[in-house]
Amino acid sequence: MLLEKEEYKVPNLFNYLGYTIFFWANENFEPIHVHICKGNPTANATKVWITKSGDCI
Repeated sequence: MLLEKEEYKVPNLFNYLGYTIFFWANENFEPIHVHICKGNPTANATKVWITKSGDCI
């Protein structure tokens, strides 16, 4: 599902208690991570990095 909020169109993974968990399609070779925000997706949403073992940073 693509979210279309303001000017951002981002793939939405899921919503939980009002938080949106999403990712950007191309982030210049960054390690795997997701973004989390309350409300509309923004460019400065919190990043959660996912390690090779499946843990989060």
